[in-house]
Amino acid sequence: MIAELGAGKFIAAGGCLVCGVVVIAAIGGGAKYAFTAAETAKLRAAICAYAAPPDAVRQVPAARFGLSSQQIANAQKIVNVAAKLGLPKRAAEVALGTAIQESSLTNLRTGTGSYGLFQQQPSQGWGTKQQVTDPSHAARSFYTRLVEIPGWEHMPLTQAAALVQRPREDLRDAYAKHEPRAKALVALLWKGGSPRRAAVDTAASDDMRVSVQTAAGLSVPRDELVASIAADLAGKESGERTDPEEIRKRADDIVTTVAGRLCKELKVRADDPADATTSDGNALIVSPAARGAIAVRAALGMIGVPYSWGGGGPDGPSFGTGRGAMTKGFDCSGLTEYAWSKAGVSIGSSTGPQWHSGKHVDRSQLQPGDLVFFAYNPRDPSTIHHVGLYIGEGKMVHAPHTGSHVQIAPMSRSDYAGAVRPS
Repeated sequence: MIAELGAGKFIAAGGCLVCGVVVIAAIGGGAKYAFTAAETAKLRAAICAYAAPPDAVRQVPAARFGLSSQQIANAQKIVNVAAKLGLPKRAAEVALGTAIQESSLTNLRTGTGSYGLFQQQPSQGWGTKQQVTDPSHAARSFYTRLVEIPGWEHMPLTQAAALVQRPREDLRDAYAKHEPRAKALVALLWKGGSPRRAAVDTAASDDMRVSVQTAAGLSVPRDELVASIAADLAGKESGERTDPEEIRKRADDIVTTVAGRLCKELKVRADDPADATTSDGNALIVSPAARGAIAVRAALGMIGVPYSWGGGGPDGPSFGTGRGAMTKGFDCSGLTEYAWSKAGVSIGSSTGPQWHSGKHVDRSQLQPGDLVFFAYNPRDPSTIHHVGLYIGEGKMVHAPHTGSHVQIAPMSRSDYAGAVRPS
């Protein structure tokens, strides 16, 4: 896996393959890999695009909430005030349910005495017209009265809202219908944090940095990267009753934080011609996981190429020898040699040298790009007869035998002998 934070999904050639926390999509369909000197600017732009501004309004599916961007912005301000005041999320839920009922989250500046998101009346001590039409001030005033109500945290939303707003008797239950939408919005927009999220030191994770770089280099949409991290976080908390929207928010925060720091670093390096160690962009990609991702990308690009005994090498498919003399393609070790050459690593042209080309790793620790070997006697490396490239989720890309072609296959074989991480 690319990042130690967990296992996300690597989608390629119709397969769903574990690759750290990164969704690397459409590899078989021509996604461009940006980790080359010529594409440093593209890589920087892609990473910076992941880093949403800290105070940016999060994208809310219109079909789900039926709100405009301005309405969402107003909802965000209400939620932000609750967080800054140190109030629980329940306070923001009550406030949003109230504002949806009173104004549909529209900051109304005209009326017959009631104004703003909460339709507050200056004559009743809520503040001046200018103040009650300031969303942050209006929210703060709402919360001030809410927290004075004994037991408000445990009341139904409509009861708490009515005690603050004091509407006509026939309207006191009108807030109830907005509770589901208010809860969903708070889950998406809340920035107050949680102990679990605060405990995740994403910025300090070198592997997470590599994951973001790799995803950006492979043109993975930001939403897919966030969804992958969210799925991993959900898996880690499968025994807990955690709000899916809260988990996705945490995943979004991870991407924003890590990409934001990388973006700043890359901009500094781009402006400093004296930084020779990073000016070509490649110095960023130094971990075995990142090189493995490059090797996987190269191998998957050869899917469908015919098997050719003795064929293939660093320059790509070639005519083989013996029964492969008439076929241009790869044999098993020719494919892996080609893939790792694209990552700048020479591993040799046959299974013997490749078995000794790096660190041997346990099967439970496999990362995409690791060489996986198969032998007639799995305990005897001298009997190795096949090698493939691990791509995640118990699968590999390999060139199987004469008459076949480069393809993805499961590793559930009894002749598995071991794995090597080239260095």
